[in-house]
Amino acid sequence: MRLNLVLSALFFLGCGEKTPSATAPVAASASFSMAVPDGGKAFAMALTGSTTSNFAPTDSDGASFEYTKLQFRGDGTWMAEGYVEAMDERMECSEAGSWRIDDVDSKAVGTIAWTVLETSCVGRDNGTETRAQVTLGGNGIQSALFR
Repeated sequence: MRLNLVLSALFFLGCGEKTPSATAPVAASASFSMAVPDGGKAFAMALTGSTTSNFAPTDSDGASFEYTKLQFRGDGTWMAEGYVEAMDERMECSEAGSWRIDDVDSKAVGTIAWTVLETSCVGRDNGTETRAQVTLGGNGIQSALFR
């Protein structure tokens, strides 16, 4: 009898309202509270609907810097987890900030700019802006031409 009560309680607790994960990608049907250039909605939805993995956000020489997870959101914010690696030492870090779409060439190619507002990455500063023409693939950004 006690086992039935415990199982019933677990069942009812598991049926409650669910809250979405904070790192879940933006749904494709999500509205954008940020400005999107004319004809750029398909590009914006593709970018915000995916998570980019293993992306180098700069093409400069020196220490290796990579985002292992990068997510752009429809409200004009972004977040990334990654690392800086120098001389056999790997330092995990994270960044977040704001972003915008400057121009859209197609549903898979557009020029975006993102600004770092919070960083724990060694050698990175708040206020750093990166601008790139990105090409989207099945899993987020496939390639980038830094501007």
